[in-house]
Amino acid sequence: MESLATLRRLGLRPRRTIRVVLYTNEENGGAGANGYAAAHAAELPRHVAAFEVDSGAGAPRGFSTDGPQPWAGDAKRLANLLAPIRATAIIPSFPGEDIMALKRAGVPLLGLSLDNEHYFDVHHSVADTLDKIDPANLRRDVAALATMAYVVADRAETWRR
Repeated sequence: MESLATLRRLGLRPRRTIRVVLYTNEENGGAGANGYAAAHAAELPRHVAAFEVDSGAGAPRGFSTDGPQPWAGDAKRLANLLAPIRATAIIPSFPGEDIMALKRAGVPLLGLSLDNEHYFDVHHSVADTLDKIDPANLRRDVAALATMAYVVADRAETWRR
């Protein structure tokens, strides 16, 4: 949500809408993700990408994709904009459970890839609180997602599905 708020504060309006979706029930069957895909099935062909952030708030490394993709080279060129924060990797791996329901519609999937060395130290425990997050990493995470989402949404062309 802060990535979208950042774009708004900067007055950046891409040619396409950026939609923030907060899913529910990922851990117990993915009803939120499946519900979104079903409710928006008619418009999914117009979705140019889906991003997920669901692995903590470590330093950004880049973006994961759902395996090798024909558009990965182009995504890597776009991710080079993130060189100052060292988040240029495009990794053919799991992008995130909440966006997988969009795969059937061919939506390009990207998960913000974060350093997760300490992610499971407190994950889903009573110690999993905001004070454990490094504010500098969180700012870089926001910048990485805001930049990539904006650039993908503002491009004249879209990725081949």
